[in-house]
Amino acid sequence: MAMLIAIAVGGAVGSLLRFFVSKFVQTRVGIEFPAGTLVVNVSSAFLIGFFFSFLVERLDISPELRALLITGFLGGYSTYSTLFYEAFYLLYNGELLKFFTYLLLSNLLGIVFVAIGYNLGKAI
Repeated sequence: MAMLIAIAVGGAVGSLLRFFVSKFVQTRVGIEFPAGTLVVNVSSAFLIGFFFSFLVERLDISPELRALLITGFLGGYSTYSTLFYEAFYLLYNGELLKFFTYLLLSNLLGIVFVAIGYNLGKAI
């Protein structure tokens, strides 16, 4: 139960932070480009790398704190952090074909399914 509460709290905080960071950056940029989302996704990539290398591998934090920060907070902040970490791990391990396939499929399928969801939402 503590694990579920940790994930929920982390997700709520991450979601709120994503909203505020994205809005803050977007209002400062002032052009038709999703700079706010880009900043959130890139910063989440940094954070998941940091959380895994320092907090998980070096400090060996508790499963509940890991769930709060990684699954909850970064899950709410941006799922791109997980995509980037997994891609980095494939590249780090020399799995070049898997690395390129994963990135290509993640991006192409993501766009396709956004389009499907968008069109379904318009049709209903």
